[in-house]
Amino acid sequence: MNIDFEELRDDMKEECYGAYFGGGFGGALIESFDIDAASESELLDMAREKNIDIRKYIIP
Repeated sequence: MNIDFEELRDDMKEECYGAYFGGGFGGALIESFDIDAASESELLDMAREKNIDIRKYIIP
């Protein structure tokens, strides 16, 4: 299965930025740094924890 990890990473970071700037949740900014540093398998684990539908990022 080929996954567009860059799009997944970008979308996850955007969600964190929204939580930080829109909701004032400081932990979200730190989480965005973790997303940047995550390996592909770590990124998948993080996405699953957030209940993100990975199928949306499958490259046909």
